Amino acid sequence: MLEQQQPAPAAADTAVLPSRESGVDGVRADPVLRFRRFTVLPNARQLLADGAPIELGSRAFDLLVVLLRSQGQIVTKAEIFSHVWPSTTVEESNLRFQMATLRTALGDDRDVIKTIPGRGYLLIAEPFPDMQVVHAPATAPACGVPAGSARSRTVAIIDDDLGVREALEGLLLSAGIAAESYGSVQEFRDRPSPQQPACLVLDVWLPGMSGIDFNSELVRDGTQPPVIFISGHADVHTSVRAMKAGAREFLTKPVRHQDLLDAIQEAIGE
Repeated sequence: MLEQQQPAPAAADTAVLPSRESGVDGVRADPVLRFRRFTVLPNARQLLADGAPIELGSRAFDLLVVLLRSQGQIVTKAEIFSHVWPSTTVEESNLRFQMATLRTALGDDRDVIKTIPGRGYLLIAEPFPDMQVVHAPATAPACGVPAGSARSRTVAIIDDDLGVREALEGLLLSAGIAAESYGSVQEFRDRPSPQQPACLVLDVWLPGMSGIDFNSELVRDGTQPPVIFISGHADVHTSVRAMKAGAREFLTKPVRHQDLLDAIQEAIGE
């Protein structure tokens, strides 16, 4: 019989415990996996949050295990398909559905799973080494906004391309989402509204302060609203750095409308 390991208190960072030899037939138990407040028991196929079991389907569970075992490395879609659906041909929509299911099960910690456009997915349970990540309370003010200011339900778009700004603002308005747009970080700072946006759609490369640097400033100040990066010239290092700094999503231009709307709805729906 396999020796059953008792789940220990969840750690802040991802931890993989050594597996133990069983006394029967030399069978080796899979290691217990831990991240944040969660414990994953691969052999029992169980996910625990603060010691309490969380209901999760088998495909979503396999997906979580694959991401955890990558230990902070990007997992390609091909690798996910080979592990989660090893002998079945499935459409990419199935993967997106299982990913959404997994993120829902993780609740407030759903942000540990990042989408890397054109590459795959990444699970991050600790800050990017050269960034000071500060998790702000829900009532934190925007950068340069007095404490106590309320967060609006408006999505702010910062992009130096007027055509992109107009197109995205029109898209959001057509979907019933209040939106306003700015051509630079400075223009955003000079806005008359004292309220923090519900979500920030931020271009990576901007005149003056870049989107990456502005996001880093918001993180350091503890005033970061949900951020969705968009870029037409992003490399893998830039996208990973942005996601590890707390961005909710990183989308490449031309941005698929539904992908952007889904990311915004998830951000402002929290």
